[in-house]
Amino acid sequence: MSSVPDTTDFSLADVVAAVLPSSNDLVECFDDAVDGAFDSSYGPGDESNLLQFRNYGQNIAAQNEVYITPPKITPALACSTNRTVLAWKNRNPNSVSNGDKFWEDDNGSPGDPYPGGGEFEFFGAFTGLNSSSFKLSSLGIVSNVTFCSLPSLTLTDVYYFPSGSSTPTTPVDYYYSSTIGNASNLSVGDILYTDTALTTELSIPVGGVEGGFFQTGSTATTTIYGAGECALIILYDNSGVIQGLREQCPIF
Repeated sequence: MSSVPDTTDFSLADVVAAVLPSSNDLVECFDDAVDGAFDSSYGPGDESNLLQFRNYGQNIAAQNEVYITPPKITPALACSTNRTVLAWKNRNPNSVSNGDKFWEDDNGSPGDPYPGGGEFEFFGAFTGLNSSSFKLSSLGIVSNVTFCSLPSLTLTDVYYFPSGSSTPTTPVDYYYSSTIGNASNLSVGDILYTDTALTTELSIPVGGVEGGFFQTGSTATTTIYGAGECALIILYDNSGVIQGLREQCPIF
C-alpha cells in the first residue's frame, strides 16, 4: 500500500489504499485512520474534507511504533513468528510495501535505519490480511514484500438461474481482493474473480439473465447479507465489476 501524495488532486482511492478502512468511504477512512500519520498542516479536522488526508503517512515524525519479527531464514518463518521487536515505520502505519523504510526504536522515537542486508534475512510485520514478509536493506529500505496469505477472500455459494429455468445452478465460490475485508463490504465497482489469484474476472454466464447472481445470506464473513436475506449481484459485462447490489431472494 502507499501513502497519500502531497498534492491537491489525489482521490478517495488513494486514501483508501493508505488507510485500509473497513469500508471504502470517507467517513470510515477518518474513523480508521491513525491520528499520528496525518500531516498536521492539513488535518485531521473537517471530516467531510478529503484534503485533510494530504500527505498522510509521509512524515517520519508522524509515524507510530510497529512490531516486527527478528530476522528469519525464510518468508514462512517470518510470517509464522510473533512480532516481538519494536521498530518505527514511514508511510502507511498499517501495512508494508516495497520502498517503505523502517527505523530502530530509540527510547520511544525513530533512531537509526533498521539494519537488514542479509541475503537470507526475512522480516515480518502486521497481522491478518496485511501480514507480510519482506527484506530490509542496510538502510532499512523494504523489498521483496510477500503477503503471508493469498491476497483474496471467498464469496461462497453463488448461483444463478439459466434463462427460462426455475431451477438454479449448483452454487460455486468466487473471489475478491482481500483489501475489501468481509464480503459485507463489497460494493458497486468492486470486482469478482473466478480464481484465488485474481486473474480471471467473473463473466456473465451463457444463458444467464442480465448478469444476475444470487447468494443466500448467513452469519459467515463470506456472504454479503445476513441470515434470512439474499443478495442479488448484478453484472452488466464480462469484466467482473459489480454494477448493483440489492436484497432480493429468488422464488423457487
